[in-house]
Amino acid sequence: KQWYQRRVRDYSKEMFPPADALLEYLHDYVTRFKLRIHYNTNVEQVTQEETDKSFTLFTSGHVYSCKYVVASTGISVMNNPRDVAKREHIEGYDTVSHDPADYEGKKVLILGKGNSAFETADLIYGHTDFVHLLSRDRVKLSWNTHYDGDVRGVNNQLLDTYQLKSLDGILERDVNELIIKKKGDKLFIYDEEEEKEAEGRAADDDSFVELGPYDKIINCMGFNYDPRPFRNLTKGAEEEEEDPPITKYPSMGWDYQSDTIQNLYYAGTITHGTDKRVSSGGFIHGFRYSSRSLSYVLAARNHGIRWPSEKVPLHGITSYILKRMNEMNGPYQMFYVMTDVYLRRGNTVEVFKDVPNGLLHKIHELLVEPLEMSRDLVVVRLEYGKDYSKVGGDPFRKERTELEPARAHLCNFIHPVLYHFTNTPRAVPIRTKALKGEHRKLHLPEDLYTDFATLKRHWVPLNNFIGSIWNVDMSYVSIEECLLQHLTRAGMSVQCRRPLLSVGHIDRSNVRKIPDWELSQKFLDDFVTK
Repeated sequence: KQWYQRRVRDYSKEMFPPADALLEYLHDYVTRFKLRIHYNTNVEQVTQEETDKSFTLFTSGHVYSCKYVVASTGISVMNNPRDVAKREHIEGYDTVSHDPADYEGKKVLILGKGNSAFETADLIYGHTDFVHLLSRDRVKLSWNTHYDGDVRGVNNQLLDTYQLKSLDGILERDVNELIIKKKGDKLFIYDEEEEKEAEGRAADDDSFVELGPYDKIINCMGFNYDPRPFRNLTKGAEEEEEDPPITKYPSMGWDYQSDTIQNLYYAGTITHGTDKRVSSGGFIHGFRYSSRSLSYVLAARNHGIRWPSEKVPLHGITSYILKRMNEMNGPYQMFYVMTDVYLRRGNTVEVFKDVPNGLLHKIHELLVEPLEMSRDLVVVRLEYGKDYSKVGGDPFRKERTELEPARAHLCNFIHPVLYHFTNTPRAVPIRTKALKGEHRKLHLPEDLYTDFATLKRHWVPLNNFIGSIWNVDMSYVSIEECLLQHLTRAGMSVQCRRPLLSVGHIDRSNVRKIPDWELSQKFLDDFVTK
């Protein structure tokens, strides 16, 4: 296969491929394109010039100078309890044994209730006496929230043993407010406040609850971003010896540039700081699109290269949008965040794909155009229903679907939404779903097969919407009627003339999903030739 055709599925046919399949793919990619990568290299310190804001990187083997730094370091620092004394009794799930036999007859407490906690529990629960999961929040299930970071169905077997067999358990406590004590070779958990109240009680007073005994306590509370290579860039000289505070994600804007360090950009899973609990930017199927968007942002700012686009005749835009809505992988994986922008230029529409919604207010910068230029644009993205994605919701309720175009705004499952702006959209904060400043909005109905190109439920309302907002007669004229006009009249109507003769051809792939337009290739070719 050519490299542009190669996919991870060429390395594994499994629904959930092992991590080694991705490593093999990346190794072949690096080899094929001869990428210059220095492995086993630690970035020990980064400094920045005050004048031109350029960087110097000191690594374990070399010193580099550059104008920009893109940090793609992921989240690599274990999220530990604040009290260091507790850590001596806790093992990280990155270092514990992965052999279920090592947990035979053990009593295990797992800190955390995310996918890593449930994956660890699923691995060992068939061998343990029992497994408890503990964190301050309730379990969040991804099918309720539509957030990939919440517990996936493939990992939640422990919920069955908890609710149906009473063997295992789920606890809501903040580990930072608990005390861990070791008695002999067993570990016990106490609440700090209850521990104080328990002092002086009689030995047979069982009103104080302790958790345990446990043989192992495993930390599955996830990881955080490591800011230490950049510690000297945000501190004064007197503070340089102190490490910056650890947070889940660094602070950044929608352009993926640091809020505190000019010319420092982020890529990969740490860009999830812009869309946490909104979309999928923390995961490879999401951040592959935000990484590409970053390359377009930098190209526009540094080289005057406009965001990639293509032009479509105005009277062919309905069929184009329909086809695109069924193929736009970026907005599908990065719902709410990635959008397609349709900018009208007279009788032509310019299309910009996979534009982050938080950059729409800077559309002039991405297009390398003056800010004062008037803009008439349509933004298309995919959304869930307003109250459909929430903790404790019921996504399987009987009345969950809505298929009528007139009630599409009540749709729950993922569906297209079009926003019409007569001026540049307003800025929106990070981690928000809202767009601001639209003139009109159109919801198109959801579909079981995510087929958003049906005639009555999608084509008709979309075509009417485009005609209304842009004040254009978009009424459908059959190819037969256009041929009749061509043979019997001195001129043809605008619907026949513009999409055909102005561009010299019809892109049949754009209209293949419209039942009324199932026309033979020969008939179209003969007509356009005339």
